Amino acid sequence: MSAASVTFWLVAGGGALARWMSVAQAHKTLGARWRLDPAPPADAPAVRVSVVVPARDEGAVIDRLLTSLDAQDHRDLEVVVCDDRSTDDTGARARAHRCRVVEGSEPPAGWLGKPWAITTAAAATTGDILCFVDADTWHDPAAIRTCVTFMEREQTDVLVVVSGHHLGTWPERWLMPFFWASMLGFIDVERADDPRRPNDAMGNGQFWLVRRAAWEKIGGHAAVKDKLAEDVAIVRLLKASGARSRLRFGPDLTRTRMYTSFGQLWRGFEKNAAVVDPAQPKLSAALTILAMGLLVQAELWPWIVVVLAPSVGGLWAHPAALGLAGLQLAAAWIGRAQVLAALCDAASGVRLSRHPLTFLGQPLGALLGLAAIGNSLQAQLRGTTRWKGRRVAGTSL
Repeated sequence: MSAASVTFWLVAGGGALARWMSVAQAHKTLGARWRLDPAPPADAPAVRVSVVVPARDEGAVIDRLLTSLDAQDHRDLEVVVCDDRSTDDTGARARAHRCRVVEGSEPPAGWLGKPWAITTAAAATTGDILCFVDADTWHDPAAIRTCVTFMEREQTDVLVVVSGHHLGTWPERWLMPFFWASMLGFIDVERADDPRRPNDAMGNGQFWLVRRAAWEKIGGHAAVKDKLAEDVAIVRLLKASGARSRLRFGPDLTRTRMYTSFGQLWRGFEKNAAVVDPAQPKLSAALTILAMGLLVQAELWPWIVVVLAPSVGGLWAHPAALGLAGLQLAAAWIGRAQVLAALCDAASGVRLSRHPLTFLGQPLGALLGLAAIGNSLQAQLRGTTRWKGRRVAGTSL
């Protein structure tokens, strides 16, 4: 057997096996054991919670968030919003709710905008637990009480909650599951919770809680002032400092709609779809390109086999090759269904996990995702990444 034949069968067989292993891992990760649902009414722990909201040009969504925070049933709660030099009516809308609004300022040298806005808002808080939320989220009335009760019962310092995702347009429905399915094949909640594995921590800046003492011990968000993925970076630092951390999935506790158009998707992923270390740009580029190659195999290989089989023949048209392609394609679709059913169906109000256009768009979502990673890589290497009208330049983790 030639080297080319061996390579072909390794790619075909190994890809199908890896894809099914990824499906099994995602099924484990999304299981009931790691799910956090709204708790029934009960006496909440007497812990003061401060909700910190960084908000820049969020006039379109800030009312939805703050209305959901106004309705929280936790007894001792304050909400502080940093109006991060918005050019719209974010601040005025926020002041119509039960919250305190502080004015943001230009980030100091070496700071990215979001960590600085978070730090500005957090400086005005008084709670024993800080709850960081993004402006494009909204929350069940029991969300904060449920999380605080969990933290007190489990004696944990950090609680990261994965949100449910509202997907409104077809570009969202094709592209977002591509990234989620890719990540969930590698996430292991047991390792994320293991205090001996700080680098396995997962962050979610959309909704997470930390005890103030643990946050101040590492210097707050100043410790991640230049990190594009500041949410992951700070949870890793917290775990490394000895903080007890937990990761849970709470699609009915907290929901988000990150982007509302293809343009927003493209610009949003430009800042973090690729991971670039400015100190090692060539290595970062090489690893990103390798990852893109693996994603081509994982997401597009079955389609490539099916398309090439009639014209190329040979190994491409071999029944075993077509069978392996079919198995891998089935795994890709099952993976999509897992993600959508667990995280997106309820939040979107549509059973996307059963919608035929979801699956027919799988290769298109993969192509868009790969293009987004490539665009993010070149933008970070050139230092041209921008978000909400300002240049974004920092380290990924």
